[in-house]
Amino acid sequence: MKNKALTAVILLGILIPALAIGQGIWQRPSAVPSSGSAALLSNLKFAQTETDSFVFNYEKSPGLAFLLSAVVPGAGEYYAGAKWRAAGFFAVETFCWTMYFNRQSTGKDIEKKYKKFADTNWDLYDWFLNCQSGSELEQEYFKLSGSHNIWVYYNDREYIVDDSLSIKLPDYIYRAQTGELTAIKNRDYYENIGKYDQFANGWSDYDISLIDTTRKDELENSAKREKYLNQRYDSNQALKMATNFATAIMFNHLFSAFHAQIAAKHYHSEGKNDVSWNMGFMADVTYRQPIRGFVLMVNF
Repeated sequence: MKNKALTAVILLGILIPALAIGQGIWQRPSAVPSSGSAALLSNLKFAQTETDSFVFNYEKSPGLAFLLSAVVPGAGEYYAGAKWRAAGFFAVETFCWTMYFNRQSTGKDIEKKYKKFADTNWDLYDWFLNCQSGSELEQEYFKLSGSHNIWVYYNDREYIVDDSLSIKLPDYIYRAQTGELTAIKNRDYYENIGKYDQFANGWSDYDISLIDTTRKDELENSAKREKYLNQRYDSNQALKMATNFATAIMFNHLFSAFHAQIAAKHYHSEGKNDVSWNMGFMADVTYRQPIRGFVLMVNF
């Protein structure tokens, strides 16, 4: 009887834990997970975590420095203590603005001169007349219809000058002579009359001898046309240079703003401690002894 009772107790001692495990009532604790992924999941589930935060305690405001130099190059550097570099950016700004106004003014002055020169020495009536009554060679060379066109104004209407003009205005040559029909002197007009041979016979010093009879696609410039082209070239070069200086001004503002921002971040007043340190403990509550290590951080 005692043997049977002892056997029953042993069986119960084996079956009860087995049943408990099967029902999820009892599990064997494990301080260390069996795999790397299990370890990561365990730490995420049980470890005590804190949110890291970064606090930038600058002595000078990088945002303010950026704004100052974006408005006036060098101002942000001066605010951040980089005085020599502030002087450099400001000197570049002053030089670029000076050259911009100089080149812009020069280009506009020359533009006024070449327009006045063209108004005096190129005539719409002469061009019409020479295209109509010139020699057979000239009539083949100079035509109203070509690769480029100009526009004229008559009786509150605008007309393009091509072969259709004689249909729309049969007396267009006479109207040009009396001054009733005038050229629309826009940008294209002043470019076309000098740049393209199609309009060369409208210059007051044009002569048939300028045409190369051996090669009709070549025409020598008259003296006045050549002078006009040189004036236009000088004006365009001056205005182009002004545009280049305007671009340099824009980039100087941009570079100075970013440089001032960096200078403000690295600003340190005299006597300030450039080295800071922090220390703390590493903890993991999944272990019996949660303190797992010591951390020391040094910033300099």
